[in-house]
Amino acid sequence: MELLGEFNLTDKMQWNETKMAYYSKGKGLYEFGTPISLLKYKPLTFIEKIKFGISIIKIKLIKNYKKLEKITAEEWIKKNCGEAVYEKIWEPLLITKFGNQKNEVSMAWLWGKINLRSSSSTANGEKLGYLDGSFEVLTKKIETFLVENNCKFKMHTNVTQVLKEGEKYIVKTDSNEEKYDFVISTVSYDISRKILKEVLTDEESRKMKALKYTSAKTLLMYSKKQLTPFYWINIGDTQIPFGGIIEHTNMINSEKYNGTHIIYISNYMDKSDKLYQLDAEQLFDVYYKDLKKMNNHLEKEDILQVQCFEEEYAQPIITTNYSNKVLDVQLEEKGIYMANMAQIYPEDRGINYAIKMGYEVAQKIINNKEVNK
Repeated sequence: MELLGEFNLTDKMQWNETKMAYYSKGKGLYEFGTPISLLKYKPLTFIEKIKFGISIIKIKLIKNYKKLEKITAEEWIKKNCGEAVYEKIWEPLLITKFGNQKNEVSMAWLWGKINLRSSSSTANGEKLGYLDGSFEVLTKKIETFLVENNCKFKMHTNVTQVLKEGEKYIVKTDSNEEKYDFVISTVSYDISRKILKEVLTDEESRKMKALKYTSAKTLLMYSKKQLTPFYWINIGDTQIPFGGIIEHTNMINSEKYNGTHIIYISNYMDKSDKLYQLDAEQLFDVYYKDLKKMNNHLEKEDILQVQCFEEEYAQPIITTNYSNKVLDVQLEEKGIYMANMAQIYPEDRGINYAIKMGYEVAQKIINNKEVNK
């Protein structure tokens, strides 16, 4: 919000109430996310609902996430909710997010996720912020500001290596090389490690190499019909080949898109998964029969267009004792800085945290320049 204020964009921020649902295996689609909807949620027994509700309250009351670092999410949930709640609610979600590495995920990660989402809760669901025109409105403003202040963008340019020469850093690309006072890498650990290998310590390199990621593939559908009345649907059925449905036009009115309904199908997976290799049309054909479970009136002819987006380094896998594994934003080599999703901890990604980290790195560089004077 501070950054929006700097660019006079505050009035473009909308706060919209949205509804969430959970698709339960063999039980179907249920509204989920409010105390009333929990009471109506038939897949859980009354006692299981009480256990689930109390566990959410417990998590929200924990202020220091480090108390949860040493235990996995699976262990904590089973201890505090029981096996049944874990199997009916949490296990399918952990599987769709992390696959066969679900039992390695730290409870500190889930704490961050729940605390973030619960902060936006209302009696009717969630109230979420949306920048009218999308985040491109902000990024375009930033780009214009930077260009006006003599920043240069080199698009479609591969950085291949960073070397140190005296007090300067040589940044090599596939076309040339240039010298800089500071280098900030915002790409994944895996890519950063290859580019920065000559200026990393052995310990930094080891930490980068140890971090695992899950990849993501998102199908975007333009539909004549609304799929469901829910903005966000978590899929609790591991037989369904995707993990979530985000119906954008259940937050922003479809009239803004000439009556077209905008629907995202999110899916986390390993990049070796056969689904990761499919194009948009092929992926839609795989997903269609399960989308019909959400709305049996949906016909293939209702879908006007499909597009696909993929990201190899979509989700860092936050394991136990992660605070000992995460890198500081300033590395041992004082002119090298790192700022990426693996360091947004205990929070879980998000543009807000990226902006916060950007301020942190910028301030460190300013301070170091003052010291060096």
